[in-house]
Amino acid sequence: MKKDIFKKLPIDSILGITLGRIKKMFHKEALLYDGSYSIGFTLLSIDPKNGSPSTSIGPVMGLKSNSLSRILNSMEAKNLIKRKPNPDDGRGILIFLTKTGLKKREITQSKVLEFNETIKNLISESDLDIFYEVSHSIYKIVNETIMFRSNNKK
Repeated sequence: MKKDIFKKLPIDSILGITLGRIKKMFHKEALLYDGSYSIGFTLLSIDPKNGSPSTSIGPVMGLKSNSLSRILNSMEAKNLIKRKPNPDDGRGILIFLTKTGLKKREITQSKVLEFNETIKNLISESDLDIFYEVSHSIYKIVNETIMFRSNNKK
């Protein structure tokens, strides 16, 4: 897609298209390792040393519990995670990475770092600074501003 076409699109479409392409790229790479974009994102969201409470993973990823549950079940079937009762909260479950999960996490992390390094090598530091500033501004607007009246209704 050419830059001039981007200028004619709504900002949310540009963000969505770009994020969609990034997810597709990572998903295609993850398939080479018997994974998926969602599994990779989950691997990176789990504390590799101490595990993570199942209730804290979904919000970090922006997922609802039923979607996260499907991903965790898939990961458990692939021997990437194990679930253990939380000793600090008898009702809770901690998610730990298995040895296989830790290896897949390392691969995932290396792919994310490779992507970031490639972007940093191909885009000037000043352009990246603008990107960070604009991204932060959009984040603040979306996060802190009530944009639509429907957001007021509960």
